[in-house]
Amino acid sequence: MNHDKVYVWTGLVLQALRQSLTELEFIEITPAILSKRFEPGARHSIGILGAKQLPVITENSDAEIDNEKIMIKGNSFYYLPVSHVVEKQMALEYLSKVYCLAPCVRLVMDGEEISGKHLYTFFQVEIEWHTQDMQEVFYLAEKIIIKAAQSLLDKSDNTQTNLSYKNLKSLTLIPYPKITFTDALLMVDADPNRTQDLSSEEDLLLSKQFDRPFWIYNYPPGVRDSIYQKNTEGKYDTYDLMLPFGYGELATGGVRPESGQEIIRQSQMLGKAIHAEYAEWKDRSKVQSAGFGIGLERFIRFCAEVESILDIIPYHDAGPNTSI
Repeated sequence: MNHDKVYVWTGLVLQALRQSLTELEFIEITPAILSKRFEPGARHSIGILGAKQLPVITENSDAEIDNEKIMIKGNSFYYLPVSHVVEKQMALEYLSKVYCLAPCVRLVMDGEEISGKHLYTFFQVEIEWHTQDMQEVFYLAEKIIIKAAQSLLDKSDNTQTNLSYKNLKSLTLIPYPKITFTDALLMVDADPNRTQDLSSEEDLLLSKQFDRPFWIYNYPPGVRDSIYQKNTEGKYDTYDLMLPFGYGELATGGVRPESGQEIIRQSQMLGKAIHAEYAEWKDRSKVQSAGFGIGLERFIRFCAEVESILDIIPYHDAGPNTSI
C-alpha cells in the first residue's frame, strides 16, 4: 500500500473507532508509557533512564550470545507496555467505561516474523468497563465494531476497493458466531483435549471457515498466559474476537479475577512474577470488570484489505518493525 493510503486508512479507522466508543459513552484515558509494574504473563521490554544524562550504551557485535551484544548502564529502569490490561482496570475505580490508544512493545517470537500479523511495536485500543457478564461483553464489543464499520462504509472517498468493501460489510453481519476453544480445535482437526493455543496455521485454517467475525471462548487452564475469572466448568472466561477470510485474531480479553488471592494464585501457576500492587488494589477497590484490546494495525489491515501488516507501517516509523 502506498504511504499516502496508509496514513489515510489509519486516520479513518482511528476516527471511526473513537466515534463509536464515544457514542457508547466510553471515556478516553491517557496510557502510561513506562511503569514499575510487571504485568502478569507479559514479555516486557525495558526502558533505561540515566541520571540527568543519557544511559551509557556499549555495543559488542562479536558477542556469541544475542542478549550480550549490547550492554547498557543507567540510573533506573522501567517496563515498556505490552498492553494496558492492569492500568485500564485501575482507572475504573473512578470511571465506569474507559478506553485508551495504548502504544505496545512485544517481542516477535520464532515464526511470527513471517505471519504477516505480528509487529514489535503496535497500538492496542484497550477497552474496559464494569461488568462480570461475558455475554454483555460480546454484545457491546459487536456494537463497537459494527458502528465503526458502518462509519467507514459511509465515507464517500476513493480509499475503498471491492475487497475492502467486502471486508467492511462482513463486520456488520450479526450475530457473530460463538464457539468454544474445544469447538475451535475440532474444526481444525486438532486434539480437542490439548492445552496449547491455536498455531498460526490453525488460526488461518479456522478463520477461513467464516464469512464474518466470530468469538472463541471458554479456554481451559494452561492455554492463556494472562489471568482471568475461573468459571463453574473449571475453565476461564477469556475470549478472542476473530476476523474472517483467513485474517485471524483481532482482539483478546476476558473477565478479570475476583480477588487478589486469585491474581496471586494464577500468577504462581503461570510461573510469572507476582503483581502484588494489582492484587492489593483488587482487594481494596472491589472493582469487577471485563474488556479486551483491539489490535489497531490488524484492524486497519482488514478494513483496507492489505495482505501483510508490514504493508501498513507508516513512513515515519524507524523502529524495529522495519527489521522484520
